[in-house]
Amino acid sequence: MKGNSGKNGNYAGDAAWREWFAKCAVSRCGSKAAARLRAQVSSAMYAQLSRHGISREDACGDDPVAAFDAYFMLKGSREDGKPLKSYFAYRIKAEGLRMVDFVCGTLFGALSGRIHDIAIDWIAALKGWRPRSLRGEDGRRRLVWEGAGEEEVASLEQPDTTDPIEFLDVEPLRRKSAALLDLVAGKIKAEKRSVALLYYATAQDIPITATAVLEVLQTAKSRAYALREKAMETLRRELAGDEDAASPLFARMLLEVCEASLGEEVRARLGGAE
Repeated sequence: MKGNSGKNGNYAGDAAWREWFAKCAVSRCGSKAAARLRAQVSSAMYAQLSRHGISREDACGDDPVAAFDAYFMLKGSREDGKPLKSYFAYRIKAEGLRMVDFVCGTLFGALSGRIHDIAIDWIAALKGWRPRSLRGEDGRRRLVWEGAGEEEVASLEQPDTTDPIEFLDVEPLRRKSAALLDLVAGKIKAEKRSVALLYYATAQDIPITATAVLEVLQTAKSRAYALREKAMETLRRELAGDEDAASPLFARMLLEVCEASLGEEVRARLGGAE
């Protein structure tokens, strides 16, 4: 079952990002790639400013793309002291990462995306403030801007809530996940909902012997274990050699499809399973 993650208009495209790595700056890329990269990077950078309580006007015409590129050319990796972009290029090759997973995960990911740090660096340069991360009484970390005036934003929550899925057209992966459930169910001669439950429970660390799970499967504990092993092995065989198999986005889509297949009543029961 081969397939590729689709990209919507917000994603600059694999070819454009490969060119960015090769040329070291958006401005050095070809006109078509540069335009797509500039649109995606600018949108992400300005969105970060907004989430930190700073408007576009506060940027005073400063180029967000130039700030983005400068961050990667000037910052070094902690591991070997090389420019950060060179370090990431090495990681992509060494770990066999797909460009779309790197861009929408490592660069623009919701919780650990580098875009958050890049925006902080840009804001510090724009405002002349000094960022510090402090843990509050509630245990949550907050970003405190030293040097900010009384009338300006001095304390902001982190991290941001950007979801990398906004850059992608996930419908092809969603359809592929649904077809995969049907295929596995047919091969192991089980109901689709049962297969979805087995995958969902495994992914969510819900015990396969939980009462709610066994009631849906309508089977004993020993049979439940055997059925899960059969379902997992079939899934591994079907995804062997498939480039989507290692994609976090595909795993997310498969989990969402499994969850939807269970229905609200079953999901509610699983929420209380022990």
